[in-house]
Amino acid sequence: MDDPKHQNTDITIEDGVPVSLTFGDVYFSKEGGWEESKYVFWEGNKIPEVLANGTNLPKTIGELGFGTGLNLFMTLHEWSKMENPPNFTFYSLEGFPLQTEILHSLHLYFPDKVVWTETLLTSYNSQLEKWKQNPKDQIWKTHFLHPKGKHTFDLHLYFGDVESCLDFFPKIDFWYLDGFSPSKNQTMWSETTLSKIRSHSDRGTRLATFTAAGFIRRNLEGFGFRIQKQKGFGKKREMITGVLD
Repeated sequence: MDDPKHQNTDITIEDGVPVSLTFGDVYFSKEGGWEESKYVFWEGNKIPEVLANGTNLPKTIGELGFGTGLNLFMTLHEWSKMENPPNFTFYSLEGFPLQTEILHSLHLYFPDKVVWTETLLTSYNSQLEKWKQNPKDQIWKTHFLHPKGKHTFDLHLYFGDVESCLDFFPKIDFWYLDGFSPSKNQTMWSETTLSKIRSHSDRGTRLATFTAAGFIRRNLEGFGFRIQKQKGFGKKREMITGVLD
């Protein structure tokens, strides 16, 4: 694993949106980041339909690229609105953790949504500092309770590079593949990474991603996923979703 002390992402703000100078890409869309996250990952994975037609067994989400935590909070928001959802565990990873002041700014972009609280930020920052001191101390766990008090939503966030962190993931029901553009963050979309996604999937596992790159589609198909292209969010022409046969 790379030395976490060197895993720093320089951030700039362009048109009110955080941009990674390391990867030359935005953390979320300028045209409705929350809505894009919901469209691509929650709806792209057909999570409402799966939950409506399936059992109430616990579900797992696997995310590649935690970033600002936007996908986490969007998913938590949708889960909290459900009358009787299953318990969820959200597994994510991040090799370039953002500083808490950047995370706190998520309130500016989505003032009407529940995102980072001071308690969450303190807990996150405490674990981040531990990881910087000891790369093996790499997991941040936190816990949310459904408004009706009967169901739980857990987060397991691993700090470190994608290939090693994926080894800690269990079998995943829904994949959120959100690690910047494949042309700008090749490791996140490497054949090794995709093979680990396959090994942590079962028949019926779904995935969704903003990208529609042909080589990503073909590689995922090579690992047994049935891939479909669909309309992208906003001005984006296409995205892909898939299910493991």
